[in-house]
Amino acid sequence: MPDKAWKAFERRIAKSLGTERTPLSGISSRHTSSDTLHPDLYVECKWRKRSLVHTLFTIVCKQAKVERKVPVMVMHVARSHTTLAVIDWDFFLELWHYFAEKKGLTHD
Repeated sequence: MPDKAWKAFERRIAKSLGTERTPLSGISSRHTSSDTLHPDLYVECKWRKRSLVHTLFTIVCKQAKVERKVPVMVMHVARSHTTLAVIDWDFFLELWHYFAEKKGLTHD
């Protein structure tokens, strides 16, 4: 029986980081509540049919492409202490691999 879409998504994300999906994701796992077994990143995967963030980021990407720039969408909620940067996953992977290599975080 094939994986459900969300589980296949978690596997793909984990693989792109050079790790595996956490078995029994969430609190049931003896490893971590992260969706991957990555030793340095806590990854929470969300699979949705629709997302306002994704819709807004798609618009940003189109505008950035016209100007030949890297799309970054920054989000902040009033009175929150957290500001988010939304970037393309492939771009994140490039940044992560560069950072990990520089910091000696590669786990072979």
